[in-house]
Formats: sequence, C-alpha cells, structure tokens
Amino acid sequence: MKGLSFLILSCLIATTNVAQVADTIEWTVLLGGNKAGFSKKWKNPDGSFTEWFQFNDRGRGDSTVSSYRHDANGYLISIEAKGVDYFKKPIYEKYTLANGIARWENNSEKEEKKVDHKADYVPLKIPVGPSYRPYFRAAGNTIQHLPTGSSRLTVLKEHTLPDGKKVRLISTMGTGFTPSYAWLDENHEFFAYPGDWFAYMRKGHENLTDELYKIQKEYEERYFTDLAKKLTVKAGQGLAIVNAILFDPGSGTKTPHTTILVSGGRIQEVSASKVKIPSGYKVLDAQNKFVMPGLWDMHVHYGDATTGLLNLACGVTNVRDMGNGETLLQKKKEIDEGIALGPRIQVMSGFIDGAGPYAGPTGEKINSVDEGKAAIKKYADLGYQQIKLYSSIKPEWVKALTDEARKYNLRVSGHIPAHMTAEEAVLAGYDEIQHTNMLFLNFYGKNLDTRTPVRFTAVAEKAASFNFNSDEFAAFIKLLKERKTTIDPTVTIFEGMFTGREGKTDPSFESIAHRFPLTFQRNLKSNSGLAVPQGFEETYRNSYMSVLKMTRALYDHGVTIVPGTDGFPGFTLHRELENYAKAGIPNKEILKMATVTSAEVCRKSDLFGAVAKGKTADLIIIDGDPTQNMEDIRKVETIIKGEDIYQAKELLTAMSIKHYK
Repeated sequence: MKGLSFLILSCLIATTNVAQVADTIEWTVLLGGNKAGFSKKWKNPDGSFTEWFQFNDRGRGDSTVSSYRHDANGYLISIEAKGVDYFKKPIYEKYTLANGIARWENNSEKEEKKVDHKADYVPLKIPVGPSYRPYFRAAGNTIQHLPTGSSRLTVLKEHTLPDGKKVRLISTMGTGFTPSYAWLDENHEFFAYPGDWFAYMRKGHENLTDELYKIQKEYEERYFTDLAKKLTVKAGQGLAIVNAILFDPGSGTKTPHTTILVSGGRIQEVSASKVKIPSGYKVLDAQNKFVMPGLWDMHVHYGDATTGLLNLACGVTNVRDMGNGETLLQKKKEIDEGIALGPRIQVMSGFIDGAGPYAGPTGEKINSVDEGKAAIKKYADLGYQQIKLYSSIKPEWVKALTDEARKYNLRVSGHIPAHMTAEEAVLAGYDEIQHTNMLFLNFYGKNLDTRTPVRFTAVAEKAASFNFNSDEFAAFIKLLKERKTTIDPTVTIFEGMFTGREGKTDPSFESIAHRFPLTFQRNLKSNSGLAVPQGFEETYRNSYMSVLKMTRALYDHGVTIVPGTDGFPGFTLHRELENYAKAGIPNKEILKMATVTSAEVCRKSDLFGAVAKGKTADLIIIDGDPTQNMEDIRKVETIIKGEDIYQAKELLTAMSIKHYK
C-alpha cells in the first residue's frame, strides 16, 4: 500500500506545474508537539491551486495531492484530488460547478444537484480548498453549503504575533455539533489550528502553538461554560426520585416502586417502602421507568468539551482516560469543579512508548528503562492511577517497568509491544490488555511488526479461521484467569474496521444515523476502515464474528471484561454493549460490566457503580429495559451526576442531535 501511495503522489506531483515555488505556503502538522507531516499550497499559472498534504502517525496517516479552483468570491468551483487515507486506502474527490449544476464524486458518493444560489462544497474524503473569504462578503457572515447546510463565521479575537503579523481567531458554527475554531492571517487565509494532541501550524510559527492554543481554549471553555449553566439543574437541598424500577447490577435484580433520596450528591436512602420525603427536596417522578447506575466508558481519549456533552447525553457518568496530553489535568479539574460539562475522569493513564518513528502521538517517549522509570514517577507525582505501555516499548523493558509501577501502586495496561506476545506481557506484569486484536496476535508469532497497521490487517485476514478449541488457546485463557488479567475488548472498533463498506452507513451507527445532522450522516457513509483485498470480504466479516466469539470466550471462562470504546463518545459505548449481547453475553452481566466491574477495576467501588446508601448519586433513567433488550440502553432520558440533573434531550439538542423519540 505504501508503494501505491508513493505512485499516486508521484504521478500527481509530476503533472502539476510547480514553477511558482515562491508563492508556496506551508504548514507543519504536529502530533503531541512533534513534527509529523506537512501541507504545502501554491498557485498555478492558470489560477488554480494545488495542495500537497501528508503526515505519519505510527505508519498510518493521510497522503493527498489536490488541485482546485475558486470563483471570484472564493467559492469552490472545481476539485480534483487523490491519495490515501489514514489507513493507506486509496481515496479521491471530484467536484465541478458549471451552468448551475453541481456534480461531486468520491469513494462513497456520485451525485449532482441544481444550484440557484451561492454555495460552497464541503469535500467528504479530502478536506481541501476551503476559503474563508466568502464569509466576510456574505450577509451575517453566513454561507450555504453543498450538499446541504449552512455555517456562520464569528471573529472572536485579533492577536499580534511577535513578528508583528496580525492573526484572527474565528469560529464557525453549523456543520458540526459545536463550534469549530481556526486562526486566519490578514488575508483571510488559514493560518493555524493549535492543539495539545493534533496541531496544524503555519511553517516558521510552530513555536506559537501553545500561545495560540491558550487563547483559543479561553473561547472554547467560555462556550461550554455558558452551556453548562443553561443545561444543568441543581438538586439544591436534596432530590427525591420516586416511582423507579431500580436495577441493581450487582445482584441483577429489579425492584419496582423504589424511592431514592439524594443529598449533597450522595444517596441517603433507597427503599421500596413508603418513604417520607424531607421538606425542600426536589421530586423527580421516574414514572415507573428503569433506573440504574450511570455507565462507565473504560477507554476514552478525552477531547474537548463536546466529548463531555456526548457522554453525559448517553448516560456515561464516569470514564477512564487511556492516554492524553497533560492538559487532561486541567480538563479534569474543570469537570470536578462544575465549570465544564462531562463525566468524571476517574482514572488517568500515563502513556509511555519507545522513542522512534512509530511512537504514539502523546505521552512520554523513552530510550531506556531508566527513562521509563522516570516517566512512571512523573505520572505518579501528577496523580495518575495507571500506566499504559505502547507498541514501541522493547519487550525486555516490560518487566522492569511494571515492577516500577507497582512501587507507586499504579496498574499497568496497554498494547502488547511489537515482537512480544500477550502471554509474555501478562507474565511480565500486565494487569490489563487493550483491544481484542492483541489477543489474536498472541498466536501469530513474534515476527509481525505490530507497531504498524499489520496489527489490524493480520487479524482481519486470519481471525476468521481461529481455533477456539485448541490447547494453546485454552492455556492462554487459563493464564488470563489465574493472573486476574482484565481485558478491554473495544470490539466496536473492529466492527467498523472489518465490516464497514464504502457508501454504506457505518454498521455501528446504522440504527441511529437518522438522529444526527445531515453532514454527520454523510460522513457515516464514508468508510474509514481497512481496505479489503479482493476476495477477502467474507473473510473480514467472519473475522469480526471471531472478535465477538473471543469476547464471549473471555466471559465464559471468567476473565474480567470492562467496556471501552476508543471511539466516538457515548453512542459507541451503547454499541459496544449491544455487541456484547450479540456475542451471547447475558444483558444483566453486560450492565454489571459497565457499572460495578468498571468501578472495581478503577478502585472506585466504595463510592461508585451501584445505587446504595452512601454511594455517589450517579444515576440514569431509561425509558425501556436493557435487561430484556440491550438496544434500550440508548433510551436515556435523565442523568443525575451527584448534585447535577440533566435531560438527555436538551444535551442532544444543543448539538443538533435528535433524541431517541
């Protein structure tokens, strides 16, 4: 695939006139503060523009070359673009606007539409060619888009750089769930998108990433702070939830006509008998609906505050972060203090990887065991509860690093390092393994370079014929059970990766796609999974079924499972639980995994994971019964998080997402 990428780019570059090099504008792509790629844009003699974009993220990453043209007002009138996507799958984008007819084509779409007004096309596969000039010429700074929708630009702040150049922070609202931000130069040209994880900076100004990001964050936080005030109802003196069908995930029992009294964010009483409600308490009538503890997502990489909104709206009240920049500390503080909306970040995992070309995009990159020990101490001092080791860690380092983590009472989990087996990692001290593919790879030998996408493709090609009845597998499962190793399967990732197909809605969202804005629905039909070799379609689908079988086998043999997503917030957790049910795990056991078990693994079960006197009041009200039909987990109506009460419909409406009803 790398050869194909090189061939595509070579042909495109060779046929492009690059004579006006002096007019080239360049940007640097940064991942975790390190240079990972670039984008170059230049104007051709015929007035068109060419952009060359590529970056490398552990062997993955887009590589594209695009030519496009604007009209006199800055609206796109043509695009011709090709390259490969993040997983090195060939992609293309074509667009023309002529004689009032807009035509566009890409790997997922081939459509046309009559256009009788000014409208700017939004590319699906290759985000190229947008100009901000139309906004400044349009009434209300609002422009129409193709295939659908509109967006409005707001200038938030002007800022003078150290070299005297002026830039402006802008936001656009209309094409996403919440505002998007960017920095423009004096000519309305894109200048930068700063961030702590991914940043896109004008070349020569990379050192300004933190400066611009700090300003941008102030506006991002202000938006979500205002939203939090609007959408949060305080319990006040106390809260009485009455007429609840209370589900206890520990015992698997349901108790009707239950009253739950909450004060100071803690549960004071739970009773199916008649309860005297103290004076001044708010009364919330559950109307004989299903009430259970809030859900846990055990594998997130916490992003902006949109992450918090989506999780809360889906009934996720607690999460475990599996690797992030140190800004996570500030995000956690803002949530804990009620400044930002979001689930509690109960566990922060310190990310450690071996230095080199395939190193992960965040955390500490080490060159020795001593550097690893220093990183572990740093994370412990910052208050992290867990260490996550990644694919470029040398196998011979693992035992020393896990032993060091034990000194600070830190759990150790992660990917299985390249050229090491999962069995060896468990014997070296791993408490937990992330991702089901790592379990299959245990049986495919140590010669595979799993720092690269081969850790996905090897499983997609081989798991369909995996022998779950072999002595080797039985011994491996026995080891996991004996060592009390936890597994975070993230099966839904592999559903999309192995079974998603171009032009068809992502299978993980198929039943709910209609609830999202049209622009997001369009993206759901743009498969971002693996390129399936000819003749392997059925194999890939069957390999996903083996992923489900693996998850069921773990459950059947008593291996601890915690539901995590590593994907789109909130809604993916619902699908993860549905997929466990599809694997044949009983619904009540799945709900226990997503509450009690997760709290226990995070060492938080003294206050979380159950509805009982003295526990934190993390509760969700569901209009359905997920013990009977796991799809009902999507029917969250009310979320109680300590002293705060939220309505799912209001949270979703704020992001232009429809409630389930």
